[in-house]
Amino acid sequence: MKQRVAEAATWAWMPSDAQDYVEADYRLTIYPHRASVQWSTTSRPLPELIAEVRQRAREAGHSAVRWWVNGRTAPANTADVLEQLGFDLIETVEVLALELSSADELAAALELPDDVIVRPADDADSIYLAGQIDSKVFGWPPPTRQQLEDEREMLAETNGSPSVRRFLAYLDDEAVGSAGYTLVDDVLRLWGAGVLPEARGRGAYRALLAARCADGIRQGATLALVKGRAETSAPVLRRAGFTSYGIEKCYQGAT
Repeated sequence: MKQRVAEAATWAWMPSDAQDYVEADYRLTIYPHRASVQWSTTSRPLPELIAEVRQRAREAGHSAVRWWVNGRTAPANTADVLEQLGFDLIETVEVLALELSSADELAAALELPDDVIVRPADDADSIYLAGQIDSKVFGWPPPTRQQLEDEREMLAETNGSPSVRRFLAYLDDEAVGSAGYTLVDDVLRLWGAGVLPEARGRGAYRALLAARCADGIRQGATLALVKGRAETSAPVLRRAGFTSYGIEKCYQGAT
């Protein structure tokens, strides 16, 4: 199980308008709104590698770059060197996984509220609404016109069994949360769960988690994988039965 989770955890969200540079010793993804080193393992002098990444991100128009560090990162002192070169720790997540069997059991463990309704975001209007929530929660721009078109085309091509899907959570008929998943083989990769500050604490996150897992089970998923923020979502996930398989830390520095 540990090896299966480790292999699945190397996945990164890759929209159509991102640029992905996969080199021998690192992977840099240039998203429309940020640049991120997904992994690095190098025998080169680390300052040399960091300078190379900074230049690439700067040439792409980004003033900052994020760098993920975990137990597989090499050299082992990568985090220390990043901090010495002006990077700050901005996020800590846990890699959590759950073997999926019964949607009803998961829903019971999550103690879902009665007043939260979750619906798929499967048309341009609802996808855009989900993107608006993402923008407020994470500080990202809303979906571009190209991203909207790509998601609509993807849904149309899957004949009701999408491999990528978004959901919206509603309270009092107002959309207050959004989340998505990517299904690869039988692994349900959960991403992007966010709830508006004024609606937190009312179960919207738990409802989005249950809805995505139930949808994945219907499509044959046997494992759910998520990277949950250590201070917020990770405790909820552990209470729901997810097991922690390690910590990943994100550092951010100017280019």
